[in-house]
Amino acid sequence: MRSSKALVLGVIVAWSAGCGSAKVEVEPATFAQPQPQPAQLQPAPAPAPAQVAVGDAVLEGDRIRIAKNIFYDTDKDVVSPESHGVLNNVAEIVKTHPEITQLTVEGHTDNQGSTEYNIKLSERRANAVVRYLVSVGVKTPMVAPGYGAASPVCMTPDEACKAQNRRVEFRVKRSGF
Repeated sequence: MRSSKALVLGVIVAWSAGCGSAKVEVEPATFAQPQPQPAQLQPAPAPAPAQVAVGDAVLEGDRIRIAKNIFYDTDKDVVSPESHGVLNNVAEIVKTHPEITQLTVEGHTDNQGSTEYNIKLSERRANAVVRYLVSVGVKTPMVAPGYGAASPVCMTPDEACKAQNRRVEFRVKRSGF
């Protein structure tokens, strides 16, 4: 800062000395020190949505995770009665959280059968879940894409792995998040 003052002072003196015979007194330049600005308050990030659990279903961020698979008869798209309990838990979460503006019910299959067949089967099964949720009072808009075997969670060829890939996943859109 001192060298800047000296430079400015030197330029002023040199300029005034070469401008005729008038005597000019030059005062050292003063520079206003910048005043510290108050800390800018940034809005606090929205807190992560809390986990909400109802039975075998848990609302976590943009998903509803379920502890049990949704079951159907082989090659069918009717939800088995043994899956009604977990779907009732999903319905309870959706009905009691008005900030959920859309529910996506994703259908997935194992890799048995053709790609086209599995996509159609997974769509039919996802739509069966939507029909069930509507039948128990869910009014939130829902979509039901079927992905067939395109997104496996397990890659080994054994039956336990294939069972993991036959699944339904729930994604939510929420207002204000």
